[in-house]
Amino acid sequence: MLPHYIITIMENTAENFPAPEELIGAVIDGYRLEKLLGNGSYGVVYLARHLMMDRVFAFKILQSEFAEDRDSINDFFRESKTAAKLEHPNVVQAIKAGRTPEGLCYFVMEYVDGSSIEAIRTEAPEQLSLEFLLGLSIQLADALDYAWNTRQIIHRDIKPENLLVRRSDRQLKLADLGLAGVGSGAGADEIVATPLYMAPEVAAGMGSSQPVSDIYSFGVMFFELSSGIPPFTGSIEELQMAHLEKMPPALLEANPDMDPELAAYIDSMLAKDPAARPQSWSEVRSRLSAIKERLYSPRRVSLAAVEERAFDVPGHAGSGRPSWLLWGAIILAAIIAAFAFLIF
Repeated sequence: MLPHYIITIMENTAENFPAPEELIGAVIDGYRLEKLLGNGSYGVVYLARHLMMDRVFAFKILQSEFAEDRDSINDFFRESKTAAKLEHPNVVQAIKAGRTPEGLCYFVMEYVDGSSIEAIRTEAPEQLSLEFLLGLSIQLADALDYAWNTRQIIHRDIKPENLLVRRSDRQLKLADLGLAGVGSGAGADEIVATPLYMAPEVAAGMGSSQPVSDIYSFGVMFFELSSGIPPFTGSIEELQMAHLEKMPPALLEANPDMDPELAAYIDSMLAKDPAARPQSWSEVRSRLSAIKERLYSPRRVSLAAVEERAFDVPGHAGSGRPSWLLWGAIILAAIIAAFAFLIF
């Protein structure tokens, strides 16, 4: 067990940094690292408890191999600064950032007690109903519309792993938005994307600086989650060429049960030409909201139930005889009884 906030590093070199597992139990700036949540190529994320407040947070530490690289360090803290500027209910909130005397760069984020869409897809795919996906997609579109309109920020890496669902209320929390590029800022031409979901212009090496690239990635993800298969498969090189040159199958072919209007709209997001896609997240949010309202509004569901019951006489399910005959007979009998009562 590590002593209270003692991480001995004699020299600021990558080989002397502790392995991710060795930091469990350490206390850094008042946060005790309790559990390893994820170990990516850029940062290591822990579940950490703030000892004074007795609250849990997500605690990200820059990977040891980047500890001496000034550009990586600057990018790491740029991520924290970007995240700190975003205040939206569907975006993981940044809390603070810092660097220890031993050279560990870190920043603290809101901890989302739940699962990623990727975990749900692999462990409980039955939860990914179309209504559920539409609800999450509307929240995602709202978060990204906010990021673009307030800070000219795009995400650049829309994928199931970056979409978290809070367990308590099933609310979406978008992660790694701090890693996004600023459309008009430096580095906008860098390729930061997961090959399965990258837009054609990103695959071509032109980078992305507009929401339409994220909208393409979202379309690929929605296609995959709603049909069970991605539009393209293969190696990194094969995926890159497919995004550039290959036409994706129609979503309605991959999932014949899909609503035709929704399927066609998702297909439009996968256009090779960015100008042929939906151009803004506000448009995506409005269109998906209208489709969800049409398919799942309480009024529509109740009307459908009434229409279904209208063709079934109680006690004779599925008989096909209209129930208005029964109600008409009841009403007629009541009128006759009332008339007879008045006479006598």
